[in-house]
Amino acid sequence: MKIAIVDDNKPDLKLLGGFIAGYCRENRVDYELAAAAGGGAFLHGFCAGRYDLVFLDIFMQGMDGMEVAQKIRETDGDVLIVFTTTSSSYAVKSYRVRAFDYLVKPFSYEQFCQTMCLCDKALAKKRHYIEIKEGRVIRKVLLEDIIYTDYANHYIYVHTKTEVVKSYLSFADFSPMLLSFPQFLCCYRNCIVNLDHVLMLKDRDFEMTDGVRVPIKKEWYQEIRQKYADHIFGEMEREERV
Repeated sequence: MKIAIVDDNKPDLKLLGGFIAGYCRENRVDYELAAAAGGGAFLHGFCAGRYDLVFLDIFMQGMDGMEVAQKIRETDGDVLIVFTTTSSSYAVKSYRVRAFDYLVKPFSYEQFCQTMCLCDKALAKKRHYIEIKEGRVIRKVLLEDIIYTDYANHYIYVHTKTEVVKSYLSFADFSPMLLSFPQFLCCYRNCIVNLDHVLMLKDRDFEMTDGVRVPIKKEWYQEIRQKYADHIFGEMEREERV
């Protein structure tokens, strides 16, 4: 997740940066963080698609946050904007620039986490997909639709909720597309499962939501069982925060 903070109050900027680091660590979110001490400095390096989420203070010297948001929306209609401010008087105006949320200072870490959970879910639906070539066509496959993948005779088979996508691709070239996301795990030679689609761990196999049982390599079993348990507890904690 690529995140930017725009705030000319250094203590507030530092506090929010700490909140972001804490949330991403607890929820195993890969992130990149940029900070700007004013709207002009932020817009100087801004371009559409550069960030997934922008935390934007409204009351700043020079260009205020509402003006910055309007400039953002001139070129980028997708980035999530969360206003952070000491007053709720701009709440109605924030909808004109399609703000995702509005945090009134001082807000607690728990309040922040509630907003981040909502952002996380919104971004997951919008941007998480892989592109692979099937025949002569480039296919976009949503991560949430992938149940598991396997490999045979130089082809990757991506098993989704509705179909199997077949691509002439080595496992070494394909696997980094998925293994950079925490919900995907290599459990056997050339086989990757989506832990979000695991129903249960049974007799050293993963039973998947489509009824298929995917084996776990004997030498990896203890480590994989722990990772699966960590994933389940992580999901439970995230649900409790929302």
